[in-house]
Amino acid sequence: MRHLINLFLVALLAFPGLSSAQNDDDIFEANRLKKVFPDDRVAATLIEEDYSFDRGKSEDKLPVVTAMQNTGINFLALRERAGIQYYDFYNSFTRITSFKQLEKMKGMFGMKKNYNVGYAIDRSASSSEFFSDDSRVKFFNIGFTGYGDVTRVETEKKYLDSKYLTSVYFHTWFPAKEKIVRFKVPDWLQLDIREFNFDGYKITKQKTQEKGYTVYTYKLQNLVALKNEKRAIGAAHQWPHLMLVVKSFNYDGKDEKGFGSVADLYSWYNYLYKKSVNKPEDLKAKVDELIKGKTTPVDKTKAIFYWVQDNIRYIAFEDGLAGFIPATAQDVFKSKYGDCKGMANLTTEMLKLAGLEAYMTWIGTRHLPYDYSLPSLAVDNHCISTVIMGGKEYFLDATEKYVPFGDYAWRIQGKEVLIGKGDKYDVKKVPLQEIDKSKILTQTSFQLKDNVLKGHVKVTLTGEQRTSFHQYYHDLPSDDKKKTIQKFLEFGNKNLTVSNVKTSDLGNREIPVVFEGDIDLSNYVITEDKEIYAGIDFFPEDLSGYIPDKDRQRDYELHSSYVSQDETELVLPAGYKVASVPAAINEKYPDYEVSGSYTIKDNKVTFKKVFSLNSGRIRKTDFDNWKAFTKKLKDFNSSMILIKKP
Repeated sequence: MRHLINLFLVALLAFPGLSSAQNDDDIFEANRLKKVFPDDRVAATLIEEDYSFDRGKSEDKLPVVTAMQNTGINFLALRERAGIQYYDFYNSFTRITSFKQLEKMKGMFGMKKNYNVGYAIDRSASSSEFFSDDSRVKFFNIGFTGYGDVTRVETEKKYLDSKYLTSVYFHTWFPAKEKIVRFKVPDWLQLDIREFNFDGYKITKQKTQEKGYTVYTYKLQNLVALKNEKRAIGAAHQWPHLMLVVKSFNYDGKDEKGFGSVADLYSWYNYLYKKSVNKPEDLKAKVDELIKGKTTPVDKTKAIFYWVQDNIRYIAFEDGLAGFIPATAQDVFKSKYGDCKGMANLTTEMLKLAGLEAYMTWIGTRHLPYDYSLPSLAVDNHCISTVIMGGKEYFLDATEKYVPFGDYAWRIQGKEVLIGKGDKYDVKKVPLQEIDKSKILTQTSFQLKDNVLKGHVKVTLTGEQRTSFHQYYHDLPSDDKKKTIQKFLEFGNKNLTVSNVKTSDLGNREIPVVFEGDIDLSNYVITEDKEIYAGIDFFPEDLSGYIPDKDRQRDYELHSSYVSQDETELVLPAGYKVASVPAAINEKYPDYEVSGSYTIKDNKVTFKKVFSLNSGRIRKTDFDNWKAFTKKLKDFNSSMILIKKP
């Protein structure tokens, strides 16, 4: 799978060239755009992207459709001293054939502007030890010395095969007064252009005919600059964009297939999969060792699945077609590392050797909003294995460490999968697990004695919460593991101390993770003569990282949906009476909800609270409700019980 690269280059380097020409017309335009984009230092007055298509041959000598993207951008400085880094990516499937600043350009009203020209820098776009790929980037550092200065860049990029030209977005990392996107589609090409997330945007569309061509033109004005926001949902879920699919084309008088359907997409995947020549005999000894004494298909599957999880290191890899062809099972087994394709291939081959029905499977994670009604390479960014037992599919993602057999990581739940079965295929869906199965359950019992709150706490993690803990905990140095559990049971609460800590078997990924210990919450007690104020809601939800500011652009994407459930019991000494407890809370919205209350019976106070994040998403359209909700929850969490002494 080719992974979407989210690379924002470092702050501007030393500027090789500085612009110094401006006139009254440009200053007038800068004054206008400064009101539209008050926080930006540079804006584009016009972006034009033109796409044209031709016929060619792939590196496998197969007929393909090539594409040329011609881009021209006029930049305008909105500050006295301003700069911008303009960049574009390319890889084995693309070539940047021209990348330049113009020595001269026409001003808005025909005047010539002269300025110094900077130099393009070309370098690798990848620097992560967990990600190896062929992507490169070219960029200019452009500097302006005067308000209203202008410059222009022009680029040409060739797609050697249009199946890799999947999406065209309107917005980019700088603001623009207007963007125009044109597609000049020849009559011999059947191109499907699909529109996503157009609602709420005034995008105009025009279709015109030329001799031998159909031209599609899209226009959008006043485009804000995209921001790099923490915990943001994938851009494909929110920003308007176009998806391009070559359905078919004519080459030398013969009709050639593109991706007219999911069958065509699978045919391409299978063609590449067959290039991976596996040697199962190299794996047989290890498989025999793993399944020795295992009598059921489930036990055999677990033995293999868990071994791959625990012994194969995940490293993403992209290099031309090698980014789509799985590494051979024997190579992944020998090197002990692989990307998702290689790990899925190894898992599948080992399962087959164990006598199980297993298949290579393609899937798009939740980062992508698409399904197979769109037959495009953009639908999939991941590979897993599918094993079938008793007519039921089980989906195995070995890149997700410590996921038990039968459970599924949040990122693939509810997503369609494409299961390869030789010349046939199946489209299925990964089950969406009940939210109640991913839970943080906190159970506490306290006694108030001599103005001191002491008791016992037990925390149980299930589902995604359990898996996330394992993934974090088992990567820690041995010396840090004990301290981590201690801090976990203290919930980041400086008023709480814990002792006599016990845990469940943290080497078993299949059972709930359980911590428990004795706690002292004495600092949560305030005494005033005959009155005592006590707080027993000591595990408030920390939502500080999900409070949007006024400029937030995108929805929040949470690690998963989950439930946080608190059950606390407080026993009072004889003669003590509860004078008041906080009012109950009951707030419910589609994506999140909370209910909490205190009850009193004899000398016992029982506190219960259930907080749920139902969809794993906080939507921008719901930010006002969300902010009001979090304030009410914070107020409830900080409320205290009033107790009267005898």
